[in-house]
Amino acid sequence: MKKKFSFGIIFFIAGIGLAIFISTSAVKEAYRSKKIENEVIELKKEAERIQNENENLKTQISYLQTPDFQEKVAKEKLNMQKADENVVVVKLGAEKQAPAVTDNVADDNADQQLPNYIKWWNSFFKYD
Repeated sequence: MKKKFSFGIIFFIAGIGLAIFISTSAVKEAYRSKKIENEVIELKKEAERIQNENENLKTQISYLQTPDFQEKVAKEKLNMQKADENVVVVKLGAEKQAPAVTDNVADDNADQQLPNYIKWWNSFFKYD
């Protein structure tokens, strides 16, 4: 005896299949939507970072175009000076090169009594 399937059972199975298809499509679409939202958020952050960097560069460019900075660069790198300026060069260690007068007399007397090879040794290896 064969039983005939009723149309109700066929519609029920087709309905379940259609529901599964629609729900999987909805889940895929929700996942894609979330992924796109995250990408938009990342792009907004990147745009904000680039905008801040742009502002910093504009500020730096405006500083580099000031006459004060150009004068500073001309003085430091090109060794230029204004017409009414006098340049003074200060060497480091100038105090050591010109000791006080009393020290100078005592050092001269001590240097005169030392042999020549010790004077050379002191000039190369002794740092006062």
